[in-house]
Amino acid sequence: MKRFFSLFSSLLISFFLFADKLPSYVQYIEQYRDIAIEQQRLHRIPASITMAQGILESGAGKSELALKANNHFGIKCTSDWKGESYRHDDDKKNECFRKYRHASESYEDHSRFLLRDRYKQLFSLPLTDYKGWARGLKQCGYATDPQYPDKLIRIIEEYGLNRLVADEGAKQKVTKKGETVYAADTVEIAESKSLRDKVSEQNMPLYMEHRSGKQNHTRYIIAEQGETFASLAYFLNMKEKTLRRYNDALDNRQLRGGDRVYLYPKPKKAPRKYARYMVRKGDTAWSISQKFGFQMRTLYELNGIPEGTPLTTRQELRLR
Repeated sequence: MKRFFSLFSSLLISFFLFADKLPSYVQYIEQYRDIAIEQQRLHRIPASITMAQGILESGAGKSELALKANNHFGIKCTSDWKGESYRHDDDKKNECFRKYRHASESYEDHSRFLLRDRYKQLFSLPLTDYKGWARGLKQCGYATDPQYPDKLIRIIEEYGLNRLVADEGAKQKVTKKGETVYAADTVEIAESKSLRDKVSEQNMPLYMEHRSGKQNHTRYIIAEQGETFASLAYFLNMKEKTLRRYNDALDNRQLRGGDRVYLYPKPKKAPRKYARYMVRKGDTAWSISQKFGFQMRTLYELNGIPEGTPLTTRQELRLR
């Protein structure tokens, strides 16, 4: 009987330790899924693999490297690395790891890392063959852990990550295996007849023809007069709702000529050199967050201002 209770207690502890992972895993997926999908579009690396590696390598964003160096994939410094570095004990003490200013840079660097000749054979596999990619990474020498492929496969299957490959634009609620819910938006921009009737390729500038730039390490384009989030989303092959979410515009905000439109999720904080800002005439919380390339919600939170409260001229704001 004593042995039974000891075994039961061990199982109960294991259950709660595993259950404790669930919220952090789900939160991590929700936070970085769009970046993983974008890397798939740019480099043809399965979003499911990228996301599973990010979860595994960074402890769902809670590892020391992720928290202090924005390094989500444990990539170490090399002789050609020109960026910042962070010292951390790994196989050896005080090893040099790459440090990034934002997690999106870590994801991009991870993609470029896999584009090397060593992993060339992986790109002959379909994006949906996550098992082949997981095992191929081990065979190509990405990890020394013999269980590495199985760990990736288990995360992908338990959290339905292969759905990210098959349905890049879908709205998803990620939960534990058996409870994953997928719900497509009610209107696909590319299939909307009304939008097709309104938008003409002859009179709408394409993405590559727009003025563009980067702020806070996030790419944006400049909207032309008459353009809308819907029309831009159409030509960017994105959902309007996704583009609006990237730009804090889920309140049906309309674009004006000259507005910045970010193509990726904005960081939570403004760049370090812009710690404070004095409000000028005509400024709004949205225009400031777009100017400096960070989330509007952060601006309200940092300054203790209820969301939606108008700003006043010469009001000093914290941006990070």
